[in-house]
Amino acid sequence: MSTDVWPRAVIFDFNGTLSDDEPLLYRVFSELFMARLGWDLTEGDYFADLAGLSDREIIERGVSRAGRHTANGLVDELLLERSRRYAALVAEENPVRADTRELVAALAATGRSVAITTGAQRADVELVLSRIPEGRHFRVVVTEEDVDRGKPDPQGFLLAAAALGVAPADTVVLEDSVAGIRAARAAGMTVLAVAGTRPAAELAAEGVTVVERLDPGLLDRFQFAD
Repeated sequence: MSTDVWPRAVIFDFNGTLSDDEPLLYRVFSELFMARLGWDLTEGDYFADLAGLSDREIIERGVSRAGRHTANGLVDELLLERSRRYAALVAEENPVRADTRELVAALAATGRSVAITTGAQRADVELVLSRIPEGRHFRVVVTEEDVDRGKPDPQGFLLAAAALGVAPADTVVLEDSVAGIRAARAAGMTVLAVAGTRPAAELAAEGVTVVERLDPGLLDRFQFAD
């Protein structure tokens, strides 16, 4: 493997990238919004307008659309219920694909640092990571609770790089959303976009390389050295 030309650190987005769970998240949010807000969220609307935002931002938009106030604790209440629904579904089947797990293990075996930067809640990430052996490799996890500004702001990626002790320029980010791509590029990082949540053409329009899936073969296919 040509791992000698990969940077020192690789930062994964979580939902839709490390965790193949965007369809599951659509189910969680659509059922939650219908039950609590009376909003029939369509799959098209979810992937066009909400996927890639933090959990809090998605719920705030849902509450606002329903004409409800966000300052009365409703957002936090729905976040907690959303987390419970998510936990129940991932308990049935872990959403991290086998080939993605192999990539994480391959990176760790070469001494690369791996981290996560996500708009998801920490409880969700820790739950999923606790159920796969490769979860132990993630030295740093930056979640929705750790930032003031979600993607496309670069704050989360910069926090992860600082915690790993690496320069942004010596980091590759794996992302599946336009907001995440823009955040990583604003942080001065290289991006590999993962198609699936968004069409490959839409991601490529951001000026990044797009791959169909994550697997250890990426270590041979891409070289990032100057």
